[in-house]
Amino acid sequence: MSINLIKNKLALADPDFRNDLIDNFIKTEKEINNLDSINNGDQVTKEELDEKLDELKNDFIEDNEALKERINRILLGTDVESIELVVNSILKEKGVID
Repeated sequence: MSINLIKNKLALADPDFRNDLIDNFIKTEKEINNLDSINNGDQVTKEELDEKLDELKNDFIEDNEALKERINRILLGTDVESIELVVNSILKEKGVID
């Protein structure tokens, strides 16, 4: 949804200037309240945000380590899952299996 605020059309001599400003603030307030309702009105503290970021960082590090380990197994030829995929692909290509 696009909100169009009056920006560069505001003129001090405009009799509707006050109403335009009020309308802009009403639209802004409505959007802020909408964002709050999406967040269920919960306020996120810096500590909670830091905790969530730490969790995401730890998850990323774990996933990165798992990926490194899998890459090493693939390079060594000991990754069973990759070997099965390659063998099945070759067998399908040669028409041995469907």
